[in-house]
Amino acid sequence: MTFRPYSAVFAAALVMAALLAGCADGLSGSEKRAGVDLDNPDKDLTPQVEDTAPAPPAYDIRRLIDVAVPPGSTVKVGIDPKTIAIDYASGVVRYVVVARGPAAVNAMHEGIRCSTGEFRVYARQVQGQPWVRTSDSAWRNLNDRQGGVLVQHPLALAQGGLCDGPAITATPSQMENLLRSSELRPDVYRH
Repeated sequence: MTFRPYSAVFAAALVMAALLAGCADGLSGSEKRAGVDLDNPDKDLTPQVEDTAPAPPAYDIRRLIDVAVPPGSTVKVGIDPKTIAIDYASGVVRYVVVARGPAAVNAMHEGIRCSTGEFRVYARQVQGQPWVRTSDSAWRNLNDRQGGVLVQHPLALAQGGLCDGPAITATPSQMENLLRSSELRPDVYRH
């Protein structure tokens, strides 16, 4: 067999052309890779998928950290820090809050998605009764203040330590320390 230098060069050129053609397909339009839009790096492209929330964890009203409520409110709201759980796959922080008023004590199993500034209620419990899953558990904006004091606490929790701006605070123990410090983070959820 006779060696022909031009055939080796031709073969290399074909391989290079095929590689470049494959690369060019990936560069057309907006570059999106690993959940990042390189034209808009602040946009999160990862799907916000959440499976059914796990059963509410056991809570203890003696461990509650009070959450800021409007002055003059007769209802106190607190979070049990031992119920805080981070679901990294869905980007949700779940917890149990307890509302204590003159006539009743009610608990709620909730979740906050820091990246979108939203919260939802998974289940409710009247003291001494079993948990009841909510029928309308749609995600709601943290600024949704309609409905009274019980809707205002998710924003206070997000600012108080569950979230670090649009990110989740690293660990539940860090969240607990921040919540105990009563120092609110910058309000990135205002419109």
